[in-house]
Amino acid sequence: MAVLGRMVVSGRRRFPPLPGDAAPVSLCDPAVFGDDPASGNDPADDLAAPGRVPSGEHPGPLYGPNARRRESGPASAQPARPAQPARPARPVARHLPFAVLLVAGMTLRVVTGYAYRPAFEFSGDSYAYLRLSTLHAPDPMRPAGYPAFLRLLSHTGDLWWVTVVQHVAGLALGVGIYVLLVHRRVAAPVAALAAAPVLLDAYQLVLEHYVMAETLFAVLLVAAMIALTWSARPSVWACGLAGLLLGGAGLVRTIGVAMGVLAVGYLLLRRVGWLRPAAFAVMLAVPLVGYAGWFHHAHGKYALTGGDAVWMYGRVAPIAECDRLHLSTRQLVLCSPHPVAGRPDPSYYVWNGNSPHWRLDMPDDKRDALLRDFTRQVIRYQFGDYARMVGGEIAHYFAPGRPVGHRDWPDATWRFPTGNEPRYLHNGEPLLGFHGDAPSRVIREPSAGFLRSYQHLVFTPGPALAGMVILAVVAIMIPGRDRRAPPGNRGSRRRRGLRDRAAEDRRLRADMALLVAAGAATLIVPAATVCFDYRYLLPVLVLFPPAAALATRRFVLLNRSRRAPAEEPGINGSSRAPAGVPPSPGRCP
Repeated sequence: MAVLGRMVVSGRRRFPPLPGDAAPVSLCDPAVFGDDPASGNDPADDLAAPGRVPSGEHPGPLYGPNARRRESGPASAQPARPAQPARPARPVARHLPFAVLLVAGMTLRVVTGYAYRPAFEFSGDSYAYLRLSTLHAPDPMRPAGYPAFLRLLSHTGDLWWVTVVQHVAGLALGVGIYVLLVHRRVAAPVAALAAAPVLLDAYQLVLEHYVMAETLFAVLLVAAMIALTWSARPSVWACGLAGLLLGGAGLVRTIGVAMGVLAVGYLLLRRVGWLRPAAFAVMLAVPLVGYAGWFHHAHGKYALTGGDAVWMYGRVAPIAECDRLHLSTRQLVLCSPHPVAGRPDPSYYVWNGNSPHWRLDMPDDKRDALLRDFTRQVIRYQFGDYARMVGGEIAHYFAPGRPVGHRDWPDATWRFPTGNEPRYLHNGEPLLGFHGDAPSRVIREPSAGFLRSYQHLVFTPGPALAGMVILAVVAIMIPGRDRRAPPGNRGSRRRRGLRDRAAEDRRLRADMALLVAAGAATLIVPAATVCFDYRYLLPVLVLFPPAAALATRRFVLLNRSRRAPAEEPGINGSSRAPAGVPPSPGRCP
């Protein structure tokens, strides 16, 4: 009689349960697939699990005698085919491109150390750093971070150890960038390309061989960036460590203070609470405030350096037109006697004994006040000239090749030297040792000749750096996909997954913004306050390439998110039944 009493519902035949059968179970019941808000399971994940019915196939009756016969039938009694084992990961092959680059970078540094012994010195800064390594008092022009580093190595008595440590640090920079990017799930070949500039760029090799602060500054900067960007939510300790590292970077090169300000803005943008930015700011201030107190004890004012007024005067003196300014009688001596088109470079107005600022015979504080007022007037009344000068020099860094103008610092200073360099390059003067001695300079051919030829071919082109910046900026500007979960999925795994993807997207954009802003600051600040010098381009090799690599990661995630609605049921409502159609075992409301 039960058979005769079957009914037709919505064009389909339904059989009522027989006596003793289990209660009917609906496919729409969250308990079937575990999509219970309390369980946190996601049906999309369960359907994809091994042993489940693939999406798109009817699972068959789940209740009644037919279901029991299916479970106990001959087909189900057959042993299941064992799943094919996943292919084992090949970490060595995955990291092979970076390993090749690392070995190449190591070989180049060994050849550099053999060809040029013991080190390169820039007769201005290097001499000053070595004399200041006694740390008797802070210098009015240069902070004491790098001299303190030299003080640690002075016990070796050999400048060669400075280059060894700095070359190892250069390799560590490449390793750190690569490890960070792979940790952030950037494709290994892309991460290797991002580490290639700092490993292979010939100008980077030269700067590492100089007794100069650039390598130490880059190490502190990269270490701070890794501490800030390693975790989705950096710990308080990581933020404090990053602040301390950037505070130390500010004592190596004062532009590190600007990096600290950018990092504070980054933490605020990430919305990580108040404790982490506070820990960062406190640890950033500790070395800076301590050094400023020492500087005050020696020079009577709280500062990191005391040469800002002279540097800024040298920056604006080449374009100053005194007939457009409102100068006092004493300030008129600061006007250059040369015509504007034929004026020398900014370093002339800072260091040369014929510079007009040496005519100010007065105490330093009064002289600095006159220089600052002169600079302010030039920027105010000739702002267009000043902006064109600064903007032109920033754009100059992205030009093809390594062109230099008559007011730029010579590019040849940062090339592998020959045995007879002109004096104006300041890299051919007698070497100065740790203890006032004069070590002999050794140049071994043909290794040195190979490095000179290598430098003509292998360096990071300006247009490539511009492309990295454009790629990162485009990735930052593209809006993220709306990742709000559909109604009714509160607490589900899918909802948490969407929320995590949105958080990762915001994190990538913030990280790229930090790296691009830091790289831009390393170019803008010197162009606005000092001069054009390719030496200032080197720090961007550890900032722009990682930013571009993270951009590729975001493009991959955006591409996946645009394909997700067609693959994830419930996101675009494709799995919902049309209005007015009753539920069925194969369709959920």
